[in-house]
Amino acid sequence: MKTSWVQLCLCVSLCLVSASPDHHHHNMQKASRGMRDQDNKQQLLYILLDGFRWDYLDKVPVSELPGFTKLLKEGGRARWTNPLFPSLSYPTWTTLATGLHAEYHGIVGNYFYDPVDKDIFSLFDTDATGKSKWWTAEPLWTTAEKAGLKTAQYLWSRCDVPFDGVTTHFCEYFVKIPGKDIFMQNIGRGLNKLSEGYDLVQVYTEHADNTGHTYGPDAPNILQMVKDLDDVIHYLLTQLQERELTDKVNIVIVSDHGMTSTASEDVNMIELDDYLDSSLVEHIADAGAFMNIKVPQQNVDKVYEQVSQMPSVNAYRREDVPERFHYSNNKYIHEIILQADMGTFIMGSRSGKQLPPRYPSVSLGGHGYNPDYQNMKGIFFAKGPAFNCEWLLEPIHVVDVYQVLTHVLGITPQPHNGTWSRVEPAFAFNNERKGCNAAPIHGLSTSLVACLVASFLYSVYTLYTLRR
Repeated sequence: MKTSWVQLCLCVSLCLVSASPDHHHHNMQKASRGMRDQDNKQQLLYILLDGFRWDYLDKVPVSELPGFTKLLKEGGRARWTNPLFPSLSYPTWTTLATGLHAEYHGIVGNYFYDPVDKDIFSLFDTDATGKSKWWTAEPLWTTAEKAGLKTAQYLWSRCDVPFDGVTTHFCEYFVKIPGKDIFMQNIGRGLNKLSEGYDLVQVYTEHADNTGHTYGPDAPNILQMVKDLDDVIHYLLTQLQERELTDKVNIVIVSDHGMTSTASEDVNMIELDDYLDSSLVEHIADAGAFMNIKVPQQNVDKVYEQVSQMPSVNAYRREDVPERFHYSNNKYIHEIILQADMGTFIMGSRSGKQLPPRYPSVSLGGHGYNPDYQNMKGIFFAKGPAFNCEWLLEPIHVVDVYQVLTHVLGITPQPHNGTWSRVEPAFAFNNERKGCNAAPIHGLSTSLVACLVASFLYSVYTLYTLRR
């Protein structure tokens, strides 16, 4: 009997030593931002689903979405993300890489104009968007590379443009390639990069945006699009497990904006030329929900008076744009801004001053509207060793996402407009992942619990043997 208790105490002591924090120091997460534990290096896969509206998942039964369902159960989401002003792609892509509002990072539209150099920024013109003059805010990948990390980007906007002379290890910049197949292919390539030890991999897909524009956000095609993306997410999670990367790779999935119907029966088409004398302006950028108009100073009052007559359109002098939009203090934001109400679509000018040139037809889905409209809201999903499980954040802003990324990577963020308190509840600290089945029991490590159970069973067996 005495021997058995000595053996039990010895076993428990060994358990306590082997499970002590000092022995397992490499399993502890650094709670402070900007610090990196090389023995417990975490990687990040950052996925941008262009045009994926906040409620698209709700359109498909959970049973038909094994990928997204698993991801959200093992991680979490925000109720939605409040988009940028304007709720357009290129400005928001830049915000998602910098954490800055458009007036600070300078990409103020899908199309805009430099009145000094008579130069243009044009969404699908790779020569125009590739000019270094536009890119004045340090992006995530540059900060990561400066910190000694390896990064790779697939179809991510202008990751190829050097910043401070720094380029990424691998980059394929944005070009229009819609569909599920290219997304699946790039996720596979991204997984290979993660297996090779890359710290940050970014993958962009326009499958949701293209589907929404082409068919409208309420079409049956949206359901298939969601299932398509779920197939890729399910493949991703399966591959992470097979490659033994699940406990090393964090996944952050975002969208840039939502989508609303712009079918002819749902919107009132307004002709800009019916209200504006285009001879009075120098340049007109963007169309539909939003316009940024360059006007010679002597014509501002007259142009403002004209466009103010447009029904269901808010016309602003630059200095009068609502402060909450953070859209006035930049040289590429011009004298007159137009913002259409939901249900209204401004047709571009037929003059040669319109960029892009007037479309012959209107897509069935669109965005660019006031970010307060619910249909403009986007998504934020995340899972991985840095995050808790089954969490739900109250709505965050798209500028908040950047600080999530730098925190996961353990790098010091550049100055940004995000608010840490909005995203902090998603994170696990001190190796305590709340809501996860694998979390320690009552503060004890799993190894200690297992050891104590074994010791107890050994004690029972010994006592039973002695009594016999």
